[in-house]
Amino acid sequence: MNVLLTFVSTNRRGRTQRDSRRIEATLVTIGRGSKSELHLADPRVAYVHAKIALLDGQATIAASEGPVEVNGRSVGKSALVPGDTVRIGPYRIEVETPAADVALALAVSGGAGTSSGESLRRAIPRAPRLSKRRLSYIAFFGVLLLTLIVPLAGDWVAAYATRSEAHPALAEIAPSVAHRFLQTWSPGALSRSHQVFGSDCRACHQYAFLQVRDSACIACHTTIAEHVPRAELTGPRGIAFAKTRCAESHRDHKTTHMAPQAQEECAACHADVKSAAPAAKSENVTDFGTDHPQFRVSLIDANRVDAVRRVRLGSAAPAELVERSNLKFDHALHMSPAGIRDPENRVSVLKCSGCHKPDAGGRVMQPISMERDCRRCHSLAFEPKVTRREVPHGSAEEAATVLREFYARLVLGDTPPGVTPPPDLPRMRPGAVLSYEERQQVLRIADERAQRVMRELFETRAVCSTCHYVNRDEREGWKVAPVKLTRVWMPQALFSHEKHATESCTACHDSDKSKKAADVAMPGVEVCQACHVGARPVLGKVTSDCASCHEFHAGRNYWHDALQSRMLSRDRK
Repeated sequence: MNVLLTFVSTNRRGRTQRDSRRIEATLVTIGRGSKSELHLADPRVAYVHAKIALLDGQATIAASEGPVEVNGRSVGKSALVPGDTVRIGPYRIEVETPAADVALALAVSGGAGTSSGESLRRAIPRAPRLSKRRLSYIAFFGVLLLTLIVPLAGDWVAAYATRSEAHPALAEIAPSVAHRFLQTWSPGALSRSHQVFGSDCRACHQYAFLQVRDSACIACHTTIAEHVPRAELTGPRGIAFAKTRCAESHRDHKTTHMAPQAQEECAACHADVKSAAPAAKSENVTDFGTDHPQFRVSLIDANRVDAVRRVRLGSAAPAELVERSNLKFDHALHMSPAGIRDPENRVSVLKCSGCHKPDAGGRVMQPISMERDCRRCHSLAFEPKVTRREVPHGSAEEAATVLREFYARLVLGDTPPGVTPPPDLPRMRPGAVLSYEERQQVLRIADERAQRVMRELFETRAVCSTCHYVNRDEREGWKVAPVKLTRVWMPQALFSHEKHATESCTACHDSDKSKKAADVAMPGVEVCQACHVGARPVLGKVTSDCASCHEFHAGRNYWHDALQSRMLSRDRK
């Protein structure tokens, strides 16, 4: 496509001059680099500052290595239409209405003005002649004075005025003036998270002309965890990694966001992870799209909730890759396209979202609740012909207590509203004063009836044993095996169900074929690779580097752990 570039300048007579040239391109690179299609020779412009892409007659500008403003607003990416104004460093780029044979017309102005340069050249011959040596000395000491001595002196005066109570006016003015001078050393804007103390350079730079120490970072980020405990790092690569400073990975004064290191930094260790950390359980990997190993899931046994089993998909023995939740559940039955029948004899077609709902963060699902998710289909009514009441979903002791109280009330003649007393249940005259023996008889009748109904719930009608494993102890009575469902299957992965809400659940989880609650329906790496690739972009797929799914600071110990207190106390002295 034809692109018309027009450079607007001012000639010696103060008149506007337009120099135009055409290029054939679908991608226009803007920057200080000599290979850029739109070359802007100013040190405030990055080598590849921005790029303009032309596709189907639409121009889109995207920031690459520096900030870009479109119509006065800072943007990362924006469409361009005639009339828009783009600001890059000291340059102003106007999008003009193109001719019929031109796809995009840009007018560039600003930068180093011609008129001021000519005025300077005309003024120099009139000045007294100085030798080059004298000029170099003047320039050297001038730069030294403005960029070193004045900022340091201002900082020293501000520190003295802050400690001294004899100069209140100086203590109020000096810090502001010192900050202005110190900003001459600033290589760029602070990240958003650090802008809160942007006027206090000493918050990070504790010592002049020294690198930012980890103790300055730990002073605020006290709970940041290590990637790998330092004691587990061995070999040259592991030792070098243990000595890496925070600021080597998180470089500020670059953009408004401190981006993590590139994926190559992760692959440098994880290509042969055992050489740096022999105790590591992870396998070698360099890119998600090429050699990522199978996922590992964390399984919890209901009878041993404190023991977490980490099992790798695809390579584990079938006996290990099971969820021991003590629950009976048939996903295939509940997800039948024909639907299932509820206690009211109504047929309902269930969906995954009917029971599985993401939590507030969208990462994991809310715990399954009998009252919220199951009770509408699974009734706990103990005598449907007598009452609509149900036993509570909990321990067998709680259910037995509710039944004894219910039947004791009926035997005493106190019939609640909506209850039809069973004809085979003996009843006392309402309001009768009972003796001790009669009260014992009432309790015995209620207890016998409660035990009979409990047997029906657990055995005859199999209300409880439909979903739970139940056994009977001669001394303790009915016992229901405790249920514990796994909520976080992959704790080391950053995953959000909310971001995948457009996909159907069965696209990743083959639960519709599962007939046992012990089945693990977590997707393997090949399922994710159907949509995601590694750090190298591929058309039609989602680019995903290491930081997309893994958090670096996810270790067991705090960063530098035992060294924290020693570093902080040493720097306070």
